[in-house]
Amino acid sequence: MRDQLIINRHVTFWYIIEFSDVLNARMILKNKELFLSSFFCAILFVSCTDFSTSPFFEDAPIETKDKVVGILPFENFPKRDLDSVKKAIEKFYNLKTIVLDKTNLPKMAYTEIRYPRYRADSLLAWMRTQTFDNVDLVIGLTLEDISITKYKDKSRKEIKEPEWKYKDFGIFGLGEIGGSFCVVSSNRLSDGVSDKTFYKRLMRISCHELGHVLGLPHCPNQGCIMSDANESIKTIDNSRGDLCKDCWSIILDK
Repeated sequence: MRDQLIINRHVTFWYIIEFSDVLNARMILKNKELFLSSFFCAILFVSCTDFSTSPFFEDAPIETKDKVVGILPFENFPKRDLDSVKKAIEKFYNLKTIVLDKTNLPKMAYTEIRYPRYRADSLLAWMRTQTFDNVDLVIGLTLEDISITKYKDKSRKEIKEPEWKYKDFGIFGLGEIGGSFCVVSSNRLSDGVSDKTFYKRLMRISCHELGHVLGLPHCPNQGCIMSDANESIKTIDNSRGDLCKDCWSIILDK
């Protein structure tokens, strides 16, 4: 997946190549001086344009730390979706990734506060009690809907209003910042969209939650994959699908 910045950076050069292709040999010979003058002016424009103000790298760094990610499929999570997440993590973070044995969803995480689903925070708590050999980080994947309680502020003393909605609020995923575990649900990702959009969402959310585990908080840079979804799938759809320079710096400095 290439971003719009790289496309824009080279658009002038591509225009030059196309321009030179359509000129016939006779036109070039007659207007040699004019052609060369236009060519070098265009090159000068590309070389003098300042793209350094973008918060994104043109090519993401790949020198990530030597960690192993384990993917934990809960129950009947589809193999095709599992394989897609594995490839996305390996490509995005350059981390070795292995698939762990399939397991049942723990009953202790089940809730019917609002709807039948699983508490994401309880799933993480259960994962912490398990032993996963030869991995440093674990991402759980489930088809089931997952939820958390949303609070007014970081003190976590008062539930966000309206309480009936936020005491058990459905989410796409949850990851503990600087911890070892995260979980992603594909339950809310496929309604009314193409397979392409579904997989784009699944990949981005998986990399987002793993980003939390690698130490990343939500990012204020618009388009960064670590931006807070703000309760809308549109934030995921509108993401550039990459980490900004600030977020990469946090990971690479650890």
